Amino acid sequence: METYSVDIKKDEEGYLGRECPECEKYFKIKPGTGIPDFSDCYCPYCQHFGPQDHFWTKQQIEYAQSVVLNKVSGDLLKTMKKMERKPKRNQFISIGITVKGRPTPITYYSEKELEERVECKNCTLQYAIYGAFGYCPDCSEHNSEQIAEANFDLVIKILDLAKESPLDIKNKLIENGLEDCISAFDGFARERCLDRYPKLSFQNIYVAKQKLDDSGIDIAEGLDSSEWEFVIEQFQKRHLLAHRMGVVDEEYIKKTGSNPEQLGKKVSITENDVMSLIGNLKVIVSNLSKHVQRS
Repeated sequence: METYSVDIKKDEEGYLGRECPECEKYFKIKPGTGIPDFSDCYCPYCQHFGPQDHFWTKQQIEYAQSVVLNKVSGDLLKTMKKMERKPKRNQFISIGITVKGRPTPITYYSEKELEERVECKNCTLQYAIYGAFGYCPDCSEHNSEQIAEANFDLVIKILDLAKESPLDIKNKLIENGLEDCISAFDGFARERCLDRYPKLSFQNIYVAKQKLDDSGIDIAEGLDSSEWEFVIEQFQKRHLLAHRMGVVDEEYIKKTGSNPEQLGKKVSITENDVMSLIGNLKVIVSNLSKHVQRS
């Protein structure tokens, strides 16, 4: 039986589409990055493991089949064309043969655009996935800590922009920076704890710490009491921004021990507050990564 080789092309940026044979979800990898000569693959979503040639997408398979059919049907038409003949004149019975038709068309496709691009800090594979969090297709390292750090770095860039902005825009960017770094932490922590604590929320970090303390996990390890109290205060500020337009209420004063004279006033958030919070959250991220492993 004759065999055919079909070249599956990468997209314009060098990524190759992949589809998990188990969960059927789509992702992309960049050949030439990651572990050298690694011929297997992990699904970044469900961690299914298997040979790379089991991860072809349905569109790639359909394309490859259509290329082969195009080749076979084209060759067949050429062979049949050679059998064409015109009917002979002046004969009582004469048969002419005319061959018509075209080769089977090729079914082309385009690789999909994905939402998050990652370069694995462990093996340097470049890959792209839906959502934000996943496992490296080469080394299976979970990217939650890496994504959190990237988002913290983005907040720092926002703060740099704030320095050159008019006062009203500067204040808004600083407020956004506070909300963004807490959202990034909450997303990381929920993802990290998904297997062991699927319903645990980190928007209220004080309550989250108490629940993890019961399991012998101290997320504040490495922070002194004043640093931990500072973290709680910044989370309370985020709550005011999200639900009270940043206006101080009695609950905020009660939970943070702030001066009652601040009641009804806009909460103060500085660039230094956000920078210090990022530093403290990185310690907590490291603690969670150390004590809570994704399966």
